[in-house]
Amino acid sequence: MADMSDASTHSTTALAAGTALTAVLAVLVGLVGFIASGAVALAMSPALAEATPSTQLNVEAIPPHARHLVPWVVRAGTSCAQLTPPMIAAQIDLESSWNAEAVAHNRPASGGDAIGIAQFQLGTWATWGDDYDRDGRGVPEDPEDAISAMGRLMCDLVSWAGENVDAGRLRGDVLDLAWAAYFCGRGCVLSTPGTVSDYPRQVRARIGKYTLATADAWRLPLREGSYELVSRFRSPNRPNHDGVDLAAPSGTPIYAAAAGVVLDAGCTSPYCDRPGNEDLPGCGLRVNIDHGNGIATRYCHAVRLNVTAGAHVQAGQVIAWVGSTGHSSGPHLHFEVHRGAPPLRSANAIDPLAFMDSVGVHIPRDPH
Repeated sequence: MADMSDASTHSTTALAAGTALTAVLAVLVGLVGFIASGAVALAMSPALAEATPSTQLNVEAIPPHARHLVPWVVRAGTSCAQLTPPMIAAQIDLESSWNAEAVAHNRPASGGDAIGIAQFQLGTWATWGDDYDRDGRGVPEDPEDAISAMGRLMCDLVSWAGENVDAGRLRGDVLDLAWAAYFCGRGCVLSTPGTVSDYPRQVRARIGKYTLATADAWRLPLREGSYELVSRFRSPNRPNHDGVDLAAPSGTPIYAAAAGVVLDAGCTSPYCDRPGNEDLPGCGLRVNIDHGNGIATRYCHAVRLNVTAGAHVQAGQVIAWVGSTGHSSGPHLHFEVHRGAPPLRSANAIDPLAFMDSVGVHIPRDPH
């Protein structure tokens, strides 16, 4: 919900954002969206194409009745460097489930009803709303207008959150603070510094669903030649082994196998500040990444992590370093692939060797 209390606290970047979005309208007249293998393909000017982030929008995750809104989601998600189209799609999903007629009833003292696909209250709409698609309406019930306003407001909130973090008035992740302010207003966030509502977590939980994982974007999780495959997926002697073990020297970089969003990153054993053993439960220092389209990967037993929950990572980005934390007898990477995730469960684990082969990345097998 875009809260009314926000209306009295925005910064002067609103004017610049409005000017930029007016210019965007001319581009949108010639913008053509179409669906190809679940990705967004856009006919646009070279300048606009360069502004499009590498993270692609998974159009198939958007309900069919709302797919005509894809160009507007892309524009809103490229309004500023901190946003992506999947983020905007995830926020719309949370706000209204893509229902342009959604209404959440609130008391007048709380700003009144939240209206439309982006759940704007009228007080906030008075500042951020406009007839962006030039159809003569300019109301929060118009999804094209509302999505444009959402992108414009979110960019201003990100800027506002960054300024307050730099000034020491707020602490935390800038995007989380911006999402929290979208939900309950800037005053609400400022009144409880260090405390962020559950709204940002719910947005982040949906981002992977709207992020397209493409086959040509996969890579090995360890540098080629730096490891040895020592244990396979659910072999006869380890029927409950949900991944593969790649032995490598401690400190070997671990790479994200594809672009995605970090679901969680942390210690999953009683301790992770020293090597584990075969009697210690848990995965040690672990990273789970959501790649979209129901595919997620898991990386276990690291000696040190390089990412935190909610981070956007690219294929080949260093996310951790090989170690032997948790239930482990020596330095190695335990690597899993899950289909139908999140959540990552034993029931949806699939053979990483077969999956990686299917996306054109070959993990060398052991000689036996």
